[in-house]
Amino acid sequence: MNYKVNVKLALVFIFGVAMGFLESIVVVYLRQLYYPYDFKVHLVIPSHMVQIEMFREIMTIVMLVIVATLAGEDKFRRFYYFIYLFGIWDIFYYVGLKMLLNWPSSILTWDILFLVPTEWFGPVLAPVIVSLTFIFYGVIMILKKENFDFVQMLIGLCGGVIIFATFVTANSTTLNYDWYMFALGEGLLLFSMIEKFALARKKPKKII
Repeated sequence: MNYKVNVKLALVFIFGVAMGFLESIVVVYLRQLYYPYDFKVHLVIPSHMVQIEMFREIMTIVMLVIVATLAGEDKFRRFYYFIYLFGIWDIFYYVGLKMLLNWPSSILTWDILFLVPTEWFGPVLAPVIVSLTFIFYGVIMILKKENFDFVQMLIGLCGGVIIFATFVTANSTTLNYDWYMFALGEGLLLFSMIEKFALARKKPKKII
């Protein structure tokens, strides 16, 4: 059984890497079209093209969901495979951009992260930290065959909402990002994982 899970994790990893590089290649084309001389954080493109880009991003998420659904044996495993795959895809997207464009120049370089349901901005380091957390979280929960409990889900959800808020409220003009709120959200994500394992250890063992 562990062998099958390891093979799945490896195949999903390869898919995530491929999708990350594919996404970076698409962005290379977009930057060449709209910023042939110098890339800017802001998207200054026609509104109908913004809508097309939003649709592309939604379809990307649909692809991740489908692969995670095929990989996971139940609803919990599907979610864990999704966050694992999402993290791989996001990190290798930036790896691809670094290889192809030598961008970002540093981990604190700002980027437009997403367009749905509104624009997300922030330093590259922030989504990379979240993606690493997703990968670590997903792998451990898949291998340990753990399920969500209500408290864990609530804590993790609060952390995710806080991080989302830092992205959509970030000021890309003044490059002002709320690292304190991000740290709080990331801390809640990590705490939800720690809380899960702490409860698992406290469960009394069955006496035969």
